[in-house]
Amino acid sequence: MDLTIDFLREQTINMGNTVLSILHQSLKKDVTLAETIKLEEEINHYHITLDDSCFKFIALKKPFSKDLRTAIAIIKINCDLERMGDQALNIKRCSLKLSPELPALNSLFEEVKLIVKQALDSFINHDKRLAMEVIRHDEIINELNRAVIKETVTNVDQHKLPFDDGVLWIRMSKNLERIGDHATNIAEDVIFLESGEDIRHTKILKDNI
Repeated sequence: MDLTIDFLREQTINMGNTVLSILHQSLKKDVTLAETIKLEEEINHYHITLDDSCFKFIALKKPFSKDLRTAIAIIKINCDLERMGDQALNIKRCSLKLSPELPALNSLFEEVKLIVKQALDSFINHDKRLAMEVIRHDEIINELNRAVIKETVTNVDQHKLPFDDGVLWIRMSKNLERIGDHATNIAEDVIFLESGEDIRHTKILKDNI
């Protein structure tokens, strides 16, 4: 096994691309559940093997400075990517039971796809500025999630939407919102990786990071 930083980064990027694929599939009616499960299993395989590679890299190579930060960041990013795969599969299971025609949910879906891609691009390109944009963008995701929940509850109350369908809408929306949170976590890890600064739980985002 090629235990190098380049290898670890390459595997992380491959895993990220698989996550993008499963996310794209999650609302597509022409993609079967079996196809989506297959992708989720690929993500799980990456999760196990990438963690193992990182642990071996740290134990055998005894890295320091940025190489050590990279291995630690990849372990954390790996976990967030795996959770995204689980949540995309949850969305797929829900979407097969109804037609995703709620405009607010479709808007949320497009924003989440964008933020995930930007988070991965920030890792690929060592781009702290883009990572910061991902973190700022997360509030848009939260607002859209609230809009979906509000619209769904109103439609159920007015008997325009069956209760069970309403539950599915909200479940999909919450899973999308959580995927946005994981993208934000990745962006925070990129900032830590590139600058050594831990900005988790900070209220004010500095422009000079």
